[in-house]
Amino acid sequence: MVIVTQRKMAVPTSLIFPTLIIGAATFWILMKLMKRPQKCPPGPWGVPVFGCMPRFLFTNKRLRDVFKGWFYKYGPIYSLKMGSAYIVVLNNIESIHDAFTRPEFQDRPRLDFSLARKGEGVSISNGKVWQEQRKFVHQIFRNFGVGKASFEDAIVEETTFLTDALLQSDGKVVNIEHLLKSAVSNVISSVTIGQRFQYNDEYFQNVLAKIHDMLEHSMIASQLSLFLPFIKYIPFSSSAKIVDSMKTLINFHDKVTTEHKAKFDVENMKDIMDAYLFEIKKGNDVFNEDNMYWVINDLFIGSTDTITTTLMWVFLFLLNNPDVEKKVRAQLNEVVGRNRMPRYSDRPKLPLVEAIISESLRLGTMSALSLPHVAATDSELRGYDIPKGTLIIPNFHAMFTDESKWDEPEKFYPERFLDENGNYVKRDDFIPFGIGVVVSVSGSSLQGWRSSSSLHTYCKKCPSRFLTGVGCPQLKDSMV
Repeated sequence: MVIVTQRKMAVPTSLIFPTLIIGAATFWILMKLMKRPQKCPPGPWGVPVFGCMPRFLFTNKRLRDVFKGWFYKYGPIYSLKMGSAYIVVLNNIESIHDAFTRPEFQDRPRLDFSLARKGEGVSISNGKVWQEQRKFVHQIFRNFGVGKASFEDAIVEETTFLTDALLQSDGKVVNIEHLLKSAVSNVISSVTIGQRFQYNDEYFQNVLAKIHDMLEHSMIASQLSLFLPFIKYIPFSSSAKIVDSMKTLINFHDKVTTEHKAKFDVENMKDIMDAYLFEIKKGNDVFNEDNMYWVINDLFIGSTDTITTTLMWVFLFLLNNPDVEKKVRAQLNEVVGRNRMPRYSDRPKLPLVEAIISESLRLGTMSALSLPHVAATDSELRGYDIPKGTLIIPNFHAMFTDESKWDEPEKFYPERFLDENGNYVKRDDFIPFGIGVVVSVSGSSLQGWRSSSSLHTYCKKCPSRFLTGVGCPQLKDSMV
């Protein structure tokens, strides 16, 4: 027989007090991490360290639907923790307008990938550098950009090349993203560095691929590092791919810069790089070759993927709405005809084209959330306290599908941008490129490319027979 005796394990008295202290400290830290600032916007609760991040791991909902659900639950301004970051999300035109017309909400956070940049450029700089670079870009687009003959000529020329590439497919399946990205990049390239490249140019395609990689991985890596700062120290992360892309882009830029310096003529400045080199020669300390690299790079990145994605949405919506395609084809044929490309001056006479582009931008919002801003000081917004360092993120998807502002918001209906006489109506609650001084430079300045040239090419040179036997992409499979 085995006799089992139970012995009580006594905790040494000397350990009780330290254990209580550690437990109390842990509890205090956890409560501190979970506590919201006073008078802060309402919002979902998170868990210590990770905040609301686990919510996205254990749901089958799309990211944008999760954020829009919080909009319906908590209102147009709500807050949440994502890792160590405190975030305020703005979901309607009123809150976005109030925030981004005020200087204290116009700064950008120092994103992880931006720390590797020597220069500042336009997209992530703050203060004097941002003001001077942005002023330069706005001024230079007035000289070289939309509405100017040289810019229109570049668009018309590139549209011709795009048309030829589509016709050469002879009814076969075409990678339209590849062609559009090459065409858009060539327009940007013509204006910024005075060059265009063949669509099958391996060097050019490698540069485009690196731009895409840099955009994709920098967005992921930098935003994760905002929430979980330690992530940037983990090897084999997206940071390595960002650095690799940077090397290719820097080599490309250095080659172009060397060529421009050798041919620079102050009496004959042909492109944006020439204009920037002229500013450098004037001795302004915020204009240097590092900043020039990032201004050019920001224009490429901010324009190529954005405009390409917009055009792809336009074509996708037209493929899924043949009645709209028929109407716009008729309007283009009536106003422009079939023997020339449209000019910038045709835009007022093409209201349906403008409406289709606007509706595509509204419904095809490219991401659930826009790039964050950061509160530069302790501030107040519509009755809520916003502590310094708070990330401020506009939720354009929620704003553009708000049922209180848009009838049947999930429906593709370009006529919502037309009045009873068929004229295009600019809506105050439609701001696809931002608001105030934070408005997107590349988006607002390059309206010409996204207007009638591409649609005209599609309607004039791509009749329905090109779609024979090709499955139409479904919108429900394309929304993210």
